[in-house]
Amino acid sequence: MFGLIAAAYALLSDADVRRAQRRRPGSQFVASTVHGMGHLLNRHLRRMSERFEECDAFDAETLWSLRRRLAELADPELIAIYPHGDGRSPRRVNGTAAQRPADATLHAVQRDGLCHEVVLALVHHLAEETRASLLASGGGSALPLLPTRHHEEHHEEGGEEEGTAAAAEGERSRVFSEYRSQVSCQQCHTGAVAAAWRDATLPPPLPVDPVEPGRERLRSCDYQADPPCGACDGLGGPRWGDTSEDVSPVRCEAVASPTQVPPSARLPGQYPRQGRASVNGGTRSPVAVRPDQPGSYAPMHATLYLGWSRGAARQRYDFRSGKGARTASQIYLQSGAQQRRNESGAMVTVVPAKGECVCDTAIAGNMHIDSFAADALDPLQLPPEEGGLAYLDRVRLSPI
Repeated sequence: MFGLIAAAYALLSDADVRRAQRRRPGSQFVASTVHGMGHLLNRHLRRMSERFEECDAFDAETLWSLRRRLAELADPELIAIYPHGDGRSPRRVNGTAAQRPADATLHAVQRDGLCHEVVLALVHHLAEETRASLLASGGGSALPLLPTRHHEEHHEEGGEEEGTAAAAEGERSRVFSEYRSQVSCQQCHTGAVAAAWRDATLPPPLPVDPVEPGRERLRSCDYQADPPCGACDGLGGPRWGDTSEDVSPVRCEAVASPTQVPPSARLPGQYPRQGRASVNGGTRSPVAVRPDQPGSYAPMHATLYLGWSRGAARQRYDFRSGKGARTASQIYLQSGAQQRRNESGAMVTVVPAKGECVCDTAIAGNMHIDSFAADALDPLQLPPEEGGLAYLDRVRLSPI
C-alpha cells in the first residue's frame, strides 16, 4: 500500500532550503479565508499528481496510516531548518491511532484534521526528490486534498444524563483540541492579503436572501456555491446597493437541457479575438468583489475593446462622462509568454484632462477569450465531474 520508497534520505536541493527558510508563502499560495485556502492549495496539489482525492473519501484510520508512513520519510535536515514554533514543524506522531469518536460529526472533524496533517507532511517534511519519487511511484494509493471547511467547537447543553453528557463533552474537547493543533496551514496560507489584492480570492458565497431564497445566486455565483451554479445563476444585472435585493437580475430562461442539445449543436463558449462592446451601468466605490464595508454606486459609461493575436493579448477601456467626453483610458498588454507563466503583463492609464500617462504592472491579466472553451492555458484540463467545464443548459436572455 502507498508505494513509499524505502531509501536513504535524499539530499536537500537549493529549492528545499530556500523554501524552508522562507517563513511566509508566496502570494500565489495565500487566500483570504480558510475556505478559499482549501480551494487554492488543492489546485496546486492536483497539478502535482492525479492521485489526490477529496478528504471526505477517506476514513480516519487510513489517514492515520498515511501520516505514520510520511513521518518515516520526513527529512530531519529539512525539518531542522524551520524556526522554533513554525507552523510547518511536525507534530509528535503517537504509536497508536487515535480512538475514533462515536459521533459522526466528531469523526468528520478528526478526519479533516488528519487530512491537513497528511498534506503538511507531504509538502513540508519531505525533500523535493523524495516527494517527486513518491508521487511518481506506480500503484501508490490515493492522497487526500485539503478540506475547504473549518470546524468550530460548540458546547451542547441538556438532553443527556449527567454521566453521558460529561463523557460526550470530554470526547468533543479531545477531538477539537487535536484538530486545532493540526490545522496550522491557515497560520501562513490565510489571513490578510495585501490591500491591493484583497479581492483576489473570493470570500464565501452571499447569504441566502431572506425574502426570495435563490435571488442571491442570481446576483453572484461562483465555484464555491453548493449546490453548483446553474446556467442562469451569477449573471448579475443593474445594481444600486450591496445586497441581493439591490439588483435587477438579468432575465434568463433555460429552454433546453444538455441531453436535448447534442455537442454538434452547441455554440462554442469563446469571445471574439477582436471586438468592441459598450458598457453602461453603475460602478461601486470603493471597488469590491464582495463588499465588506458600505459603498456608493455611480453611473458608468465605457467602451471595451478586445484584440488578440498569436503573440499578445490587448484590452482597452475608454471611460466617458455622462455627456460622452472621454475621461480616461486603461490599456492592458500581455504577451503569450506572460500568459503561459500566469503573469499579468502591463497596464497603461491615460487621463487626458490631467495630461497623465502611467505605465505599471497590470492588476489582472486580460479577459481570456478561451475561458469557457478548450483552453490551452489550463494546466489541469479537468473533466466536468471534477470541476472542469460543463455544458449546463441552452438559455434565452431578455433585454434588461
